[in-house]
Amino acid sequence: MVMTGSRREELSVRRVRSLLAVAEHCSFSMAAQELGLTQPAVSQHVKQLEEQLGLDLLKRDKEGLRLSSGAAALLPAFRRFLSSNGAILDQLASLGQGAEQILRIASPASYAALFVVPVFQALRERFPNHILDISEIDDEESIRLVRDGDIDFGITSVFVPSPGLHFEALHQDFACVVMSEFNTLAKEAEIDDDAIVSQPMIRFPSGTTSHDWLSAIMERTGVEPKTIAEVRQLVTGFHMIRQNLGVAVVPEGAAKACELPGLTTVPLSNRSLIRTLGILTNDSHHPTDFERTLVDHLRNKSKVLAE
Repeated sequence: MVMTGSRREELSVRRVRSLLAVAEHCSFSMAAQELGLTQPAVSQHVKQLEEQLGLDLLKRDKEGLRLSSGAAALLPAFRRFLSSNGAILDQLASLGQGAEQILRIASPASYAALFVVPVFQALRERFPNHILDISEIDDEESIRLVRDGDIDFGITSVFVPSPGLHFEALHQDFACVVMSEFNTLAKEAEIDDDAIVSQPMIRFPSGTTSHDWLSAIMERTGVEPKTIAEVRQLVTGFHMIRQNLGVAVVPEGAAKACELPGLTTVPLSNRSLIRTLGILTNDSHHPTDFERTLVDHLRNKSKVLAE
């Protein structure tokens, strides 16, 4: 069965949410627990979605329960569907409270904390009824969001020249190593590649600057360090480092934005690892006065720090 044009607008948020929960946990029972539903209800949601799409979405084999190839191909679209629905509800709530504009941006957490937040605070008196919607992203996902118009602009260190997209460099920072103050290397003035790979590592996801830099160090040394944990959030990783479980290679801005008692930051002796952050925009996008003013302030703040 193929979904007809008249049925393309009938996708249910509940059904898609249930499918993604099952895919995340590889379990109907765990998905039901997360969603606060019964297991039969989650199973029914998935079955209804399969019937609507005319596609088997899940398969069970010797590896367990997982998405079918067709569902895997649709997974990014399903996630965007839920994200867009949530964004609409959030924006409606804000507009209902008198907001004049919601500026949607994506930014690495460190840049948002050190640059965007202070600038937004400085503009509050001039734009009191404007809301800033920040997605903390530090990978190629920001390119898609800008291209599709899901955000107004992105701050990113990842950019591949693409028709219709424009990248303007704003800020640079170098790689450093974050470690516990009790680490034997904590009193060093700088750290070389060999010393880094001798340490147990707290690693961040593929596609992030931290992951790419560690990969570069591993390639230079030919050594793969022992991985203690893989985490997605800086704060979680830094708390693990604080307990002296391992170290992490991160941008200086990330280390500064997530300073915690008991942590030490040591620069790399090899200064070739540089993160260039810039603003990514879509040529077809027309910025508002609030957006233009915020971007101008970000430019000025970056210039001051660079001087």
